[in-house]
Amino acid sequence: MKKTLFSLLRVFILMSIVLLFNKCTNDYHISGDSPVKENIPQSDASGYLTAVNEVVHLRPFDDQTKSASLAQVENLTLVHKANVSAPENDNPLSASCLYIKDNQSVIGYNVRGADFGGAFQIIKFKEESELVETVVTGLPVDVNDILLKDNIVYMACSDSQTGAALYTYNLTTSEFTRASILSKLLEGQTVSSANGLVLSGTQAMLSAGNTNGGLFWLSQATEGYDGLNYYGAPSASSIAIGPDGNHLALLVGGNEGEKASLVLTGTDGTYEKTITLSDEPITHQNVAIEDMYSGKTKVRFITDNLAIATLGSQGAVVVNLTTEEIKSSPSSMLHSGNTNSFAFDDKFVYYGNGADGLYLATFDTETPENMVTPRWVWDTQSSAPPGSVNDVASDGSKWVVVAKGLDGVHILKFVEDGCGCSF
Repeated sequence: MKKTLFSLLRVFILMSIVLLFNKCTNDYHISGDSPVKENIPQSDASGYLTAVNEVVHLRPFDDQTKSASLAQVENLTLVHKANVSAPENDNPLSASCLYIKDNQSVIGYNVRGADFGGAFQIIKFKEESELVETVVTGLPVDVNDILLKDNIVYMACSDSQTGAALYTYNLTTSEFTRASILSKLLEGQTVSSANGLVLSGTQAMLSAGNTNGGLFWLSQATEGYDGLNYYGAPSASSIAIGPDGNHLALLVGGNEGEKASLVLTGTDGTYEKTITLSDEPITHQNVAIEDMYSGKTKVRFITDNLAIATLGSQGAVVVNLTTEEIKSSPSSMLHSGNTNSFAFDDKFVYYGNGADGLYLATFDTETPENMVTPRWVWDTQSSAPPGSVNDVASDGSKWVVVAKGLDGVHILKFVEDGCGCSF
């Protein structure tokens, strides 16, 4: 009898989720305000980059007190090429989000704490030297996620006046534009923070949350962006688009009592399914209690049917989206830090573990548990100001960029000299 009641309850809950999603993803076609534009000039880009050019010595994960002396990886050596300092601002800026496209990286900055403000830089990778080529500071918003497409910088932001919003910056005209306020899709309820952003054709899809939020579809119109629809969730902290361009993964669970989950949809808003990643909400350790649900997280597709998600104090998971099998990182991966972000290339998966530094695991889609089992650790903590790895990005081959809060940005590169001395 109990089993029957449980089964009926489970069916009811699943039907409720589907009905909620179908209700929330009806087309709304809410016209946005006329875009709010201002001209914010680009700053002098010189003086922000400092060359380092030192071989990176990685510590083994299972014994962090000894120097690593592991076999070389494909005749490569990892070199710490350069450091990039934050733009000048009235309040200190923390490097918070990254994006790499071709031979450029875009860095987004926030003012830490309750104040709002931001900036971004664009770094150009070159064979012999790296160059900061664009600096824009004095933005009135926190920049939480950032993309570059067709000479336009797209930003998922927190605005002190309107809450979550999509902003753009035209690199040719220096025009900074508030393109859309997400609260318009929630009939007056304020959505405080836009945390994730992907682009598909003329659409922008954003994750947003903190009590009110979810996944928002916006479509570029003649002037600004019109809201198409949304999937409601109390807190959505990251979004990813699949390799085929037709599927989305939304990471939710950053509120008390809300299980960490992946919501899978089509880019057209069609609900597919929800996968529970943990029975616990996503929290962050070693922060004030009121901030424990507010840290960074990230989800990305690895293949069409594999995704990795970071869960703050719970580390990271790799998920088979077909079988729903989940592999988790070991509890020993985190000490004082939280798994905020990750990136991957054809060799490694790189985890931004906050105060614990940058952890490397083997990229191995055939044995997914290897991708959440760290092998090496790198950090600048002993020789740098206090900083926490908030984000990491890779170009998929040579370059790895690490955003480390108030410690700035570090540029790493694999070089083909075959000495193997970094492992």
